[in-house]
Order: sequence, then structure tokens, then C-alpha cells
Amino acid sequence: MTTAALALGSGLIAFGPLAALFSMIIYQKAQLVIVVTTAAFCFLLGSTAGAFAWRIFHHIGFYGPLAAMIPAVLSQFLARCGFVVLYHKVEAVIQETLEKEEDETRQTTNESNLDSNSRNHPTEKDWAEIAKMRLQLNDAACGVAAGVGFGGMHAILLYGTLLASEMSNNVGVLYQESCPTIPSLAVSSVYALCFFILDMFWMLFTFFGMRRRLNYHRGEGEREYRAAGAWLGNSRKGGNLALLWVLITHFTAAILTTADYFKNGCYVSVPAVCAVVFFTAYIYWLGVGRIYMPADQQVPEITHYNRDLDSSRR
Repeated sequence: MTTAALALGSGLIAFGPLAALFSMIIYQKAQLVIVVTTAAFCFLLGSTAGAFAWRIFHHIGFYGPLAAMIPAVLSQFLARCGFVVLYHKVEAVIQETLEKEEDETRQTTNESNLDSNSRNHPTEKDWAEIAKMRLQLNDAACGVAAGVGFGGMHAILLYGTLLASEMSNNVGVLYQESCPTIPSLAVSSVYALCFFILDMFWMLFTFFGMRRRLNYHRGEGEREYRAAGAWLGNSRKGGNLALLWVLITHFTAAILTTADYFKNGCYVSVPAVCAVVFFTAYIYWLGVGRIYMPADQQVPEITHYNRDLDSSRR
């Protein structure tokens, strides 16, 4: 009974945010479900690449935690960047389709203005569907969805594997020397929660960085005034800084977990990883919070639909 209650409580800590975000935001939109699935697959590809690299390091005599951390962090970073590059290519195709649909709708609007008795003129619902489609395909929504994909798989590997192992053995509650007073399931669930949140921010930073690298040339926009919420800057350099921040915080969080190699190490590692989570969230707010969305994805963009709709009614 104690083991079951511990597993349930720890499971809520590890998978609660994942289940909440997926059920309340992502599950209702088919496009975001596809993003989550693809992101999870990219996470597995990155993990597989890191595992292969670790085997190579092991065979050449490079042992220790760094032999696993360095290739794992780099492979996950490359997997995130590769996913965003793939997303940009798919986005370009979808945007081209939407633009064609807008042109057809606008052409129908102009024809209906010439023939006010026509019943085939576009309705407010037609414009609303196009606007809704555009608003669903933005860096914020897809960044969160991709973060859920990466973070969800990360949480499953961190906590799900330990939970399955402990439940299958059925020999009691597992404790380790690194945390002799707290069950390993509870410690693992906290790690899973922390890295899930970090994966969310890492993916948001990656979307920001790759978008600025795509939209801005070298040196463009670097002289703009940077206030709170725009500290990294809306430029290619700002995008590079965001990507660098992902690498730095990922390496930092991974290295801090090595304290668990020592007795009572969890009393250092767990608070330290939590501090990285809060600091990463603060840097996101300070660095890109006010400039995260590109200009062509902001809400005021849909006002021209309303103007066209009003003109079609006159």
C-alpha cells in the first residue's frame, strides 16, 4: 500500500504538468498533437545518438559521467535545432497554402462586391478559419507543444523506467546512499519535473534562436535598445545567445546531478537543479519575454481580415 501511494504521488509530480498541458491545450488541436509526436521522436533520435557516442567513448577509454553527459547534451541540442529546421520547412509549405487560400478568398470578395446579389461571397467564418489557422501555427504554441514532446519523453526516461523497475521487483521502497532519507521514486519524480520544465524553456529558446537566425542577417538589429523582456535582442546575435544559453543551462543541470554520486548528494543536486529551473525561467522573461513572437505572427496581423470583411459588406 505504501509503495502504491508513493508511486501515485510521485507519478503526479513527474507527469502532472505533462498531462495538464497535453489535455488542456495540445489535445484539442491536431496540428499541435503532430508537433508533440514529432518532437518526441526527435528526442529519441538525439538520445540514441548520444548513446552511440557514449559507447564509442567507452571503448576508447573515456569513462565517467562526462563521457555520457557531453554527447547526450550535444545530441539533444542538435535534435532540437534539427526539429526547428524541419518545422520551418513545413511551416513555409503551410504558409504558402494559406496565402493561396487568402488570395482566393480575397478574389471572391472582390467579385462579390461587383455582384452584391451573389450568395457565394466569403463569410466571416471563412476569414475566421484562416485567421485561426495562422494563430495556431506560431512559435509560441508550437514551441510549447515541442517542449511537451521533448520534456514528456525525458520524464518517461527519468522516472518511468525507475517506476517500472521498482514495481516489477516488488521488494519494497528503494533508497540510495545519495539520498538515504527520501525514496528514490520521489527524488526521480522531482528530477523529471525539473527537466520537463527545462525542456519547455529550452525548446522555446531554440525556437527563438533559430527564428532569428532565419529572419535576420549578421549585424542586423543589434543596435536596438534592450529593455527588460528584450535583453537578448531581436537580432541574429540574440538568437545565437539564446541557443548558447540552452547549451550552458543543459550542461549545468546535467553536471549538478553528478552530486548524487556522493553520499547525501541529493541535498545539493535537487535544490541546485531547481535553482537552474527558476534562473532559466527568469532569463526567458528578461531576455525574450516581450519580443518572443516574430512580427508576422503577432495578433494585430489579422486586422486586415476584418477590413476586407467590412469592405465586402458595404
